[in-house]
Amino acid sequence: MIVFISGGVRSGKSRIAETYVQKLATPESSLHYIATARALDNEMKQRIDHHQKRRKKQPMKWITWEQSVRLDKLIPVFTKSDVVLLDCITNWLANELFADESWQKEANCFHKARQMWIVLQQLEKACKALIIVSNELFSGGVPDDLGTYHFMKTLGWLHQQIVANAQIAILAQNGIAVVKKGESLS
Repeated sequence: MIVFISGGVRSGKSRIAETYVQKLATPESSLHYIATARALDNEMKQRIDHHQKRRKKQPMKWITWEQSVRLDKLIPVFTKSDVVLLDCITNWLANELFADESWQKEANCFHKARQMWIVLQQLEKACKALIIVSNELFSGGVPDDLGTYHFMKTLGWLHQQIVANAQIAILAQNGIAVVKKGESLS
Protein backbone atom coordinates (compact mmCIF):
# COMPACT_ATOMS: atom_id res chain seq x y z
CA MET A 1 0.00 0.00 0.00
CA ILE A 2 1.21 3.47 -0.88
CA VAL A 3 -0.06 6.67 0.73
CA PHE A 4 1.25 9.82 -0.95
CA ILE A 5 1.17 13.13 0.93
CA SER A 6 2.30 16.34 -0.71
CA GLY A 7 2.06 19.96 0.26
CA GLY A 8 3.89 23.23 0.52
CA VAL A 9 6.65 24.00 2.97
CA ARG A 10 5.36 23.77 6.56
CA SER A 11 1.90 22.70 5.37
CA GLY A 12 1.64 19.93 7.99
CA LYS A 13 2.43 17.08 5.60
CA SER A 14 4.92 15.32 7.92
CA ARG A 15 2.52 15.47 10.87
CA ILE A 16 -0.30 14.12 8.69
CA ALA A 17 2.02 11.36 7.44
CA GLU A 18 2.92 10.36 11.01
CA THR A 19 -0.78 10.15 11.84
CA TYR A 20 -1.35 7.84 8.88
CA VAL A 21 1.56 5.63 9.96
CA GLN A 22 -0.03 5.22 13.37
CA LYS A 23 -3.43 4.41 11.85
CA LEU A 24 -1.93 1.74 9.59
CA ALA A 25 0.27 0.15 12.23
CA THR A 26 -0.71 -3.04 14.03
CA PRO A 27 0.75 -4.35 17.31
CA GLU A 28 3.18 -6.41 15.19
CA SER A 29 4.35 -3.38 13.18
CA SER A 30 7.64 -1.61 13.55
CA LEU A 31 7.47 2.05 12.54
CA HIS A 32 10.32 3.16 10.31
CA TYR A 33 11.16 6.75 9.42
CA ILE A 34 13.44 7.24 6.41
CA ALA A 35 14.82 10.77 6.68
CA THR A 36 16.36 11.99 3.43
CA ALA A 37 17.20 15.57 4.42
CA ARG A 38 20.77 16.67 4.90
CA ALA A 39 21.48 19.16 7.69
CA LEU A 40 23.46 21.60 5.54
CA ASP A 41 22.48 24.81 7.34
CA ASN A 42 21.02 25.98 10.66
CA GLU A 43 17.45 26.18 9.37
CA MET A 44 17.55 22.57 8.18
CA LYS A 45 19.15 21.45 11.46
CA GLN A 46 16.29 23.12 13.36
CA ARG A 47 13.64 21.49 11.13
CA ILE A 48 15.22 18.06 11.57
CA ASP A 49 15.42 18.61 15.34
CA HIS A 50 11.75 19.68 15.43
CA HIS A 51 10.67 16.49 13.59
CA GLN A 52 12.78 14.29 15.88
CA LYS A 53 11.36 15.89 19.05
CA ARG A 54 7.78 15.50 17.79
CA ARG A 55 8.30 11.79 17.12
CA LYS A 56 9.89 11.25 20.55
CA LYS A 57 6.74 12.63 22.20
CA GLN A 58 4.54 10.09 20.44
CA PRO A 59 3.50 6.89 22.25
CA MET A 60 4.79 4.68 19.44
CA LYS A 61 8.50 4.07 18.98
CA TRP A 62 10.13 4.99 15.68
CA ILE A 63 13.20 3.46 14.06
CA THR A 64 14.89 6.30 12.19
CA TRP A 65 17.08 5.81 9.15
CA GLU A 66 19.14 8.83 8.06
CA GLN A 67 19.53 7.90 4.39
CA SER A 68 19.90 10.74 1.89
CA VAL A 69 20.76 8.50 -1.12
CA ARG A 70 20.70 4.81 -2.08
CA LEU A 71 17.47 3.94 -0.28
CA ASP A 72 17.67 0.51 -1.89
CA LYS A 73 20.15 -0.42 0.87
CA LEU A 74 17.29 -0.30 3.40
CA ILE A 75 14.94 -2.72 1.62
CA PRO A 76 16.23 -5.85 3.44
CA VAL A 77 15.54 -4.40 6.91
CA PHE A 78 11.76 -4.15 6.49
CA THR A 79 9.19 -6.88 7.09
CA LYS A 80 5.66 -7.35 5.76
CA SER A 81 4.22 -6.01 9.03
CA ASP A 82 6.25 -2.79 9.06
CA VAL A 83 4.95 0.67 8.22
CA VAL A 84 7.51 2.92 6.55
CA LEU A 85 7.42 6.72 6.30
CA LEU A 86 9.68 8.22 3.63
CA ASP A 87 10.20 11.94 4.27
CA CYS A 88 10.77 13.19 1.66
CA ILE A 89 10.96 12.43 -2.06
CA THR A 90 11.93 16.02 -2.84
CA ASN A 91 15.14 15.86 -0.80
CA TRP A 92 15.94 12.35 -1.98
CA LEU A 93 15.63 13.38 -5.64
CA ALA A 94 17.79 16.48 -5.09
CA ASN A 95 20.42 14.40 -3.31
CA GLU A 96 20.49 11.85 -6.14
CA LEU A 97 20.39 14.36 -9.02
CA PHE A 98 22.91 16.88 -7.77
CA ALA A 99 25.51 14.44 -6.43
CA ASP A 100 27.35 14.93 -9.72
CA GLU A 101 26.97 16.84 -12.98
CA SER A 102 24.57 14.37 -14.59
CA TRP A 103 21.59 16.66 -13.86
CA GLN A 104 22.63 18.77 -16.83
CA LYS A 105 21.12 16.23 -19.22
CA GLU A 106 17.41 15.56 -18.98
CA ALA A 107 17.87 11.91 -19.96
CA ASN A 108 20.17 11.38 -16.96
CA CYS A 109 17.59 12.94 -14.64
CA PHE A 110 14.86 10.62 -15.86
CA HIS A 111 17.19 7.63 -15.61
CA LYS A 112 17.74 8.43 -11.91
CA ALA A 113 14.00 9.00 -11.43
CA ARG A 114 13.20 5.61 -12.98
CA GLN A 115 15.74 4.00 -10.63
CA MET A 116 14.08 5.76 -7.69
CA TRP A 117 10.65 4.56 -8.85
CA ILE A 118 11.93 0.97 -8.92
CA VAL A 119 13.23 1.38 -5.36
CA LEU A 120 9.86 2.77 -4.24
CA GLN A 121 8.09 -0.24 -5.73
CA GLN A 122 10.52 -2.56 -3.92
CA LEU A 123 9.99 -0.69 -0.65
CA GLU A 124 6.22 -1.04 -1.04
CA LYS A 125 6.54 -4.81 -1.56
CA ALA A 126 8.87 -5.15 1.45
CA CYS A 127 6.49 -3.61 4.01
CA LYS A 128 2.82 -3.38 4.99
CA ALA A 129 2.48 0.27 3.99
CA LEU A 130 4.72 2.95 2.53
CA ILE A 131 3.81 6.55 3.29
CA ILE A 132 5.62 8.96 0.98
CA VAL A 133 5.95 12.70 1.68
CA SER A 134 6.85 15.27 -0.97
CA ASN A 135 6.75 19.00 -1.60
CA GLU A 136 4.36 20.70 -4.00
CA LEU A 137 6.55 22.98 -6.11
CA PHE A 138 4.50 23.37 -9.23
CA SER A 139 2.44 26.54 -8.82
CA GLY A 140 5.27 29.02 -9.31
CA GLY A 141 5.66 28.75 -13.06
CA VAL A 142 8.48 27.44 -15.22
CA PRO A 143 11.94 28.07 -13.73
CA ASP A 144 14.62 29.89 -15.72
CA ASP A 145 17.67 27.85 -14.81
CA LEU A 146 18.31 24.41 -16.27
CA GLY A 147 18.97 22.61 -12.99
CA THR A 148 15.71 23.70 -11.40
CA TYR A 149 13.81 23.00 -14.61
CA HIS A 150 15.15 19.43 -14.86
CA PHE A 151 14.56 18.89 -11.13
CA MET A 152 10.92 20.03 -11.26
CA LYS A 153 10.17 18.13 -14.46
CA THR A 154 11.66 14.96 -12.96
CA LEU A 155 9.85 15.45 -9.65
CA GLY A 156 6.57 15.93 -11.52
CA TRP A 157 7.11 12.65 -13.35
CA LEU A 158 7.87 10.86 -10.06
CA HIS A 159 4.74 12.33 -8.45
CA GLN A 160 2.61 11.04 -11.33
CA GLN A 161 4.05 7.52 -11.02
CA ILE A 162 3.50 7.48 -7.27
CA VAL A 163 -0.05 8.85 -7.38
CA ALA A 164 -1.06 6.48 -10.19
CA ASN A 165 -0.02 3.55 -7.99
CA ALA A 166 -1.06 4.94 -4.59
CA GLN A 167 -4.20 3.82 -2.82
CA ILE A 168 -4.45 7.22 -1.12
CA ALA A 169 -3.15 10.62 -2.29
CA ILE A 170 -3.41 13.62 0.00
CA LEU A 171 -2.68 17.32 -0.39
CA ALA A 172 -1.69 18.93 2.92
CA GLN A 173 -3.04 22.46 3.20
CA ASN A 174 -2.60 24.46 6.40
CA GLY A 175 -2.45 21.27 8.46
CA ILE A 176 -5.57 19.79 6.84
CA ALA A 177 -5.44 16.55 4.85
CA VAL A 178 -7.34 17.06 1.59
CA VAL A 179 -7.84 13.59 0.10
CA LYS A 180 -7.40 13.67 -3.68
CA LYS A 181 -7.48 9.90 -4.32
CA GLY A 182 -8.90 7.05 -2.28
CA GLU A 183 -10.54 7.42 1.11
CA SER A 184 -9.29 8.93 4.33
CA LEU A 185 -8.34 6.56 7.15
CA SER A 186 -10.62 7.83 9.90
